[in-house]
Amino acid sequence: MPLYNIMTRANSLSSETKAALAAELTAFHSRFADVPTKWVHIVFLDYAADSGFSNGSPSPTVTLTLLIRSGRSAEYKRQLLAKIWELLQAATNAPDEEIVISLQEGDASNAMEMGKILPDVAAR
Repeated sequence: MPLYNIMTRANSLSSETKAALAAELTAFHSRFADVPTKWVHIVFLDYAADSGFSNGSPSPTVTLTLLIRSGRSAEYKRQLLAKIWELLQAATNAPDEEIVISLQEGDASNAMEMGKILPDVAAR
């Protein structure tokens, strides 16, 4: 279920950088959440150079939205976000003020993967 959507300015990341970041995020998330790597999904999205803004001014903002099943502790989520920030910043070289990460949670019963409704986190 982990679904990462990473948005960057068009042509700011090479295919190699995207592949390396996807591999790092997949390996980390699999270990951290104790889930198979096949459950980790990552999609890169690009926006036009004149379409990113921070503080009302043009900016090469980097965003990452992660959807996970609800039921994890606050400490788990803090550690998850901190490591994702570290990996994203290393891959993009973006300064702190140009990175935004959002963690979103969804009930397992509201998601399907591989043709099955997902189990609750506690049920694993």
